[in-house]
Amino acid sequence: MSTSTYYVKASIDASGNYAECSYFTDPACTQVAAQPLRIPQSAGVCNFVQAAASPLVLVGSVFKTLGHAPTLNSHNFTPANDEHIVAVGMPTSEIVTKGVVLMFSSPGEVTCLYPSSDPEVKNDDQ
Repeated sequence: MSTSTYYVKASIDASGNYAECSYFTDPACTQVAAQPLRIPQSAGVCNFVQAAASPLVLVGSVFKTLGHAPTLNSHNFTPANDEHIVAVGMPTSEIVTKGVVLMFSSPGEVTCLYPSSDPEVKNDDQ
C-alpha cells in the first residue's frame, strides 16, 4: 500500500539542539515507515503530520531536491498549517529524491526551533 502522508513524533535529542524523529504510516503511530520515505509519483505532494503524542510541535520544513544547487526561497520552504501539517511539493513528471528538514518548537510559546535530521522522500512508489 502506498501513501503520501507520514505521521511524525518528535522529541528533543540528548544534546538539546535537535528534534529526534520517528516516522509512521498510520495516525496511531503503530506502523513504522521505512526509509527513505516513498510516495507515488502521481501524488505531487508528501504530507508530514504531527502525531497526536508528539512532545514537540511541527512548525515547518525546508527541503532540497538532491543533485540540485542548494537555495532557500519560497519554493523550498513550507510552514505548517493550523492542523500541524507540512506539505512538501513533489514533481509528477519525473522521479526525484528530496532531503527534508522538519522544524519543531516546544508547545506554547516558541523559544527555540529544533531541526530534524533530513529524511529523504522519493516519489517512486507505485
